[in-house]
Amino acid sequence: MDIGALVSDSLTYSQEALVGKWTRWAIFIILALPFSLVRFVFDPKTITKGTSMNWNAIPWGQIAVLAGLGILLSFFISGYVVRIYRGTKPAPDFTGWADLFIDGIKLAIVWLLWLLPLIIVLVAGVAIALVSHLSARAAASNIALLLFLLLFLLVEFVLFVIVILFGTLGAIRFARTRSIREGIRFSHILTTIRTMGWLSYILSLIIFIVTTVIYVVITAILSFIPYIGWILVLIISPVFMIFTARYFSLIYNQGEPHEISPAPV
Repeated sequence: MDIGALVSDSLTYSQEALVGKWTRWAIFIILALPFSLVRFVFDPKTITKGTSMNWNAIPWGQIAVLAGLGILLSFFISGYVVRIYRGTKPAPDFTGWADLFIDGIKLAIVWLLWLLPLIIVLVAGVAIALVSHLSARAAASNIALLLFLLLFLLVEFVLFVIVILFGTLGAIRFARTRSIREGIRFSHILTTIRTMGWLSYILSLIIFIVTTVIYVVITAILSFIPYIGWILVLIISPVFMIFTARYFSLIYNQGEPHEISPAPV
């Protein structure tokens, strides 16, 4: 796997998708706008009184409206990502809005199914830890609770790694096959990873993590610019999103070089 070529292709793809395509770029910004506006509906200084929080000062209604709108619009963005996952080149336009929305919802379902074991273990672990803490009456009980928490964190970490390794490729498999069931088919995804090679796949993830850190640092710096910082972050976010989708789509191709026949959900 030539990771340098994958990164170069993804950067070129992102550039060609947005530079000169100002309407497409503007649509990305508009779709992501509600979440960015949440910060402007309240002043953090008005909801704090010393070390306590004044919860009544928080405009929950406005936040709920913006958050709800942001979630709905995010499905269009996710649907666009699905089209990139399918290997569309050059980058697709925002057309077939109903299909975009449906694909975005399906992608969310695929990720929810992958995250479900992680969520179940988290809820169960917190509940057990809380009950154990309330019933603990001796030092031995506290030690047992500590050991349980360490084991719980280890299990959560292992599950998290599995979700990242398999869920990422599962999302692309869903896009290629158009089947939610195929998106969570563990054995087939495992075969894909073995075909590309575990070392190559993990190395590609490490490179992506480094790229993500660079992106986070850049956006953090931009966000500190008065008045326009949040706008600059909105502008560059689509670049990273398209880069990420294209990058993992190319990685998936290393394990699935041939087109997968579309299948029903």
